Amino acid sequence: MANRPVRIVLVRPRNPLNIGACARAMANFGHSDLVVVDPYEPVWQETRSAPDAEEIVLKARAVGTWEEAVKDCSIILGTSSFHQRPFDHAVIELPNMSKFLSSYAASDPLALVFGSERSGLSNDELACCQAILHIPTQRDVPSMNLGQAVAVVLYEMRRSGWNPQAPATPAPAQELETFIETLAALGEDHDYPRGLSSAARLGRIRQALQDAVLPAASVRFLLSFSRWLRKK
Repeated sequence: MANRPVRIVLVRPRNPLNIGACARAMANFGHSDLVVVDPYEPVWQETRSAPDAEEIVLKARAVGTWEEAVKDCSIILGTSSFHQRPFDHAVIELPNMSKFLSSYAASDPLALVFGSERSGLSNDELACCQAILHIPTQRDVPSMNLGQAVAVVLYEMRRSGWNPQAPATPAPAQELETFIETLAALGEDHDYPRGLSSAARLGRIRQALQDAVLPAASVRFLLSFSRWLRKK
């Protein structure tokens, strides 16, 4: 899902700061296709570049109709808090968005549509969407700031399509053994734990580290640190 073409569509936005905040959120998560439908003229003219998102604001397109905004998009998902509005549409809770999109080809362009700050999307506009995304907010405070809503939805797209970092490769057994022997020698220098024989001390340290998965770089640092302590 991370490589899917995504367009952010803002319908009748009223606040130039919100348009800038949406552009900033898009930049944060690697998207740049911004379309604004029927903006209030003062709003559109007063919109300023958001930090680190100047190019997105400059390239944003203002269009007059819904059809122009979603042109060439195979998937259209609206957004709504459903505040004082009946649930007459197919609704996707935001955490389930990835599952919904998995039935479409990864190359199918997606339009994420957000309504105006005051009234959201109209019922007719919601009816033009395949489904409506719902951010599971607190029931008594369902409405979100426009820029925040864009950021939360794009974060969920990034999170659900994120490839976790592969676990670090453990250090070679011989490097770990050298570190263990150096720790044992350090313990010998200071008679710690007290009263243990050399063999018992070595065994105790080896037992403590038997389940550890230490990357080579970590073992080398700890080995260097232990050797430095011995010199002190």
